[in-house]
Amino acid sequence: MVLESLDTRPITGTVRVSLYKPHTPFAAGDRVRFNKIRLKIPRNFKNPGRFDYHLYLKSKGIDVTGNISRPETMERLDRFELPFWHASLNALRGRLVISLEKLFPGEEGDLLKAMVLGMKDSLPMEVRENYIATGLAHLMAVSGLHIGFVAAASYFMLWPIVFYALFRLKPDSARAGHARKTTAILCLIPVLFYMVVVGPKVSSLRAGIMVSALLIAVLVDRQSSLFNVFLTAGFFILLWKPESILDAGFQLSFLAVGGILLIFTGLSQINDDPIARMGEPSWSQKLMRGYSSSSDTQESIWQYLKIRLEKILIGGALVSVIVTAVTLPVLVYQFNRISLIGVFLNILMVPLASVLIPTVLLMILVGTLSISLATLPVWPVMGITQIFLWLPEFLGNHSFSSMYVPVPPSFLLIFYFLSLFTGLLILQSRAQNKEIGGLLKKCFVVSALSVLVLFTWPRVLQLPGDSLTITALDVGQGESILIEFPNGKTLVMDGGGFYKNRLDVGKRVVAPYLWSRGIREIDYMVATHSDNDHIRGLYSLLDLFPVRNFLTLGENSVGKRLKSLQKKSREKGSEFIPLKLNEPITIGEVRLIPLHPGPDQPSTSSRRIDNDLSLVLRLEFKDFSMLFTGDISDKIEKVLSASPLQADILKGPHHGSRFSNSQVFINAVHPSTVIFSSGHLNRMRHPHPETLERYRNTGVDIRRTDRHGAIQVITNGNGYEIHTHEDL
Repeated sequence: MVLESLDTRPITGTVRVSLYKPHTPFAAGDRVRFNKIRLKIPRNFKNPGRFDYHLYLKSKGIDVTGNISRPETMERLDRFELPFWHASLNALRGRLVISLEKLFPGEEGDLLKAMVLGMKDSLPMEVRENYIATGLAHLMAVSGLHIGFVAAASYFMLWPIVFYALFRLKPDSARAGHARKTTAILCLIPVLFYMVVVGPKVSSLRAGIMVSALLIAVLVDRQSSLFNVFLTAGFFILLWKPESILDAGFQLSFLAVGGILLIFTGLSQINDDPIARMGEPSWSQKLMRGYSSSSDTQESIWQYLKIRLEKILIGGALVSVIVTAVTLPVLVYQFNRISLIGVFLNILMVPLASVLIPTVLLMILVGTLSISLATLPVWPVMGITQIFLWLPEFLGNHSFSSMYVPVPPSFLLIFYFLSLFTGLLILQSRAQNKEIGGLLKKCFVVSALSVLVLFTWPRVLQLPGDSLTITALDVGQGESILIEFPNGKTLVMDGGGFYKNRLDVGKRVVAPYLWSRGIREIDYMVATHSDNDHIRGLYSLLDLFPVRNFLTLGENSVGKRLKSLQKKSREKGSEFIPLKLNEPITIGEVRLIPLHPGPDQPSTSSRRIDNDLSLVLRLEFKDFSMLFTGDISDKIEKVLSASPLQADILKGPHHGSRFSNSQVFINAVHPSTVIFSSGHLNRMRHPHPETLERYRNTGVDIRRTDRHGAIQVITNGNGYEIHTHEDL
């Protein structure tokens, strides 16, 4: 939505409003008043490895965001006239959507709206997750692949017509190959039309520029330099939007199209070599060869069909392997997830999609004129759509479909692409019957082994040493702490969580940080208590990581939520380690000492553990110590202060509440540094000004995740240093 005013003050900008309840839909051109809405400037979670939400919204042209849970606070005022071209495009898209919904009602229509028009809002989250798990998510984003489908289908349908018409009118021109150029010009029309239909999205505009550039290359007899034309198109796209270089969509589409062009250009050069063409035709020759006529018409038809089938199968398999190979680093570094079956599934699904998407686009276009005429091919198309619904659902629910992977060191990219390049040179040399040099072989072996080691052992540069690292993550209004012990073991204390789980903090915030540290399993997990802002994210972490050990409180201190978490942990195969008051747990040279709660302090709630029953742990490593306090109040602080508590660093109780962090407790701990985990501009005002004043008056260094981002403490057991990430 475009903003006009805020509190009667005229302003300009674009806002994305999220509504959590059903409401009366608005149309383009409506002027709407929001009587009560809280606008926020988009903000990233300031953790290494995080998704750059701010850059993502910036690429969409969104300046601020807002949430509304009460639709009655919205009021439609009137309408303003849209520009003619804008109104016409909205009307066209609206008619196409209505046509699609009439032809394909139900879940088939929702899927086709996503695949053909890029409208994913009505698509269930389960379907999206299945497509990600099976490596088919690229079919949900209108990109170079979709526009390429439209261009290829248009070329396939138009070329025979153009050639026949040109041969009848100007035979010499047809023999000179002008039919190909004329068809390329005509293909620009459906390509541009499709770009208009899907709207001014950066991904579709970017893809349209690339495909149009390739068609123009055919027009000006530069098809032998398609790769150069492709690089030129990419250069101008980056001039237009330089931030695209960081966009995962640009990286995926650029690498995929570039890899396909590079390989097929190389294959065409190999098959032009007369020596390479001697003997039995190779698979590459079968893929690149043309069709030769035969005197026997029946034999000719079957030979033609056989060659076409071979090309489809070999070409589909080759394209799937190429795309998987060149885009794998992007999937690992951007999403930490790779599909184990995608390379095989795409061999079937991409050819089907190349038929389905242009056919549905043509059907809904015809449907705007005559639904009866458009329904003629609806049953076979519906059958293909059912495959796109059933197969990802069937395979996506199995653990073998995909796997989450940690981020390997960045220099893996050098070895990875070096192994691809040297491997390609070796294959090219063999295809041309040339001798393969010893240096080339050694380079391939070294780079391939390096990739294997770095991919399977991402923490190769973080061998067990003498440093302890403790990180308080920025998880908004909540808490999650990662401890990396000197012996290489890891412990996750709490996992953050939002109200009603409106953001899966474990999956979207905590896990990416763990992956960025090269962590693929969690050795120890513990929940201080069962408030959602501490425990909710741990559920997702149990799904994403093997958890070897779960530290448990006494049975009297386990509420319903924590029992549910422990049940899931047990089902996932975790070993349970009971925590006993004042009895240390030793992990390498580090000791963890439970100080609270005791066995005589039962919970007063069946659903959650009271804040005052939060687990309090003291960490000791040589001469260094840190105190973790959960959400205890000043009542428990007073009890704990009766015993020696002094620690170098204190994790501030209850996010900095003024009903905790008493002066008595601060004096008893006497920390050099206090760390608060709190959300940006949270409504509880944590950490409270009164709390901050107490620590300042005591001379304590204050660090807080809402301002400093992830706070990392690194110690060798003597002194310590603190790293913050406020610039992320």
